[in-house]
Amino acid sequence: MKVGIVGDAKRGVAWERHLRPHQIVQEVELCPHISEVSEVDACFLVDESPHDLDILLEGIRSGLNCYLISRMPTDTEKLEKIYRATREAGVQVQFSHWPTLAPATQWMMDRMHRPSYLSISRDIQYTHFLNSEDEFRHYWIDELGLCMKWMDSGIHHAEAKKVMLNDIHPTAIHIFLRFDNGSTADINIYTGASENRHHRMASNKSEILDCSVSDQNIRAGRLNSGNRLYFEKQSFDPSTSAEKSALMFLKSIQMDKETPYTAYDAYQLSIQVKTLEKRLSQFS
Repeated sequence: MKVGIVGDAKRGVAWERHLRPHQIVQEVELCPHISEVSEVDACFLVDESPHDLDILLEGIRSGLNCYLISRMPTDTEKLEKIYRATREAGVQVQFSHWPTLAPATQWMMDRMHRPSYLSISRDIQYTHFLNSEDEFRHYWIDELGLCMKWMDSGIHHAEAKKVMLNDIHPTAIHIFLRFDNGSTADINIYTGASENRHHRMASNKSEILDCSVSDQNIRAGRLNSGNRLYFEKQSFDPSTSAEKSALMFLKSIQMDKETPYTAYDAYQLSIQVKTLEKRLSQFS
């Protein structure tokens, strides 16, 4: 496959290193602008600018399979255009939603397709937090996107509560979701912690999956023949997330199947973000 990488040169070179080990990649072309990309099988858009969705839409309309590597966008109007353009052009699009693309998450989602209950807790050390409303928003949007993707069901009811110190410092947020299939999820994020902690726990009637996100270690618990709970462990290398996400994208193109996080996923997430932000403005 011939692959194009569009965007910042330094980040482009880093992504080229992620692609080189894969035998399916024969050639990599680095370009500063998407208009300069020649005929390629896949295009990686490395872009954190406010115009990232416009560039993605241009790529789709040019018939390019695109992987947008940026923070999760939430512009519903643009994402709807992108979703519809993707369908019309018949191309594959992937978003860099790292909670979904992480190796540990992929393993858990394969093991447990639809949890009955999903609980996410993230404590952020106060000395590491930049006291940025945008950064705080990014934290909970990422986790919300994972809940929606993993549960794979419409949201029946949602509640959200945010706490701000002196109306300027984002301190905590709690989100509760009940899905159409009866499953539930909750997200708790706190920015005044003494140390960083990030856990995701999923369960159904037969198993518990407990993931330490920072080191990508999982404890999988089941009942043994004596009805006693026992755990097995799985470990993944967090440094391989980018390389493996690139391979998943390329394989989706090869097999003509949906990417792990599609334009439709991003569009649906943006709709729920808008709904939750409306509730937060009313009750926080």
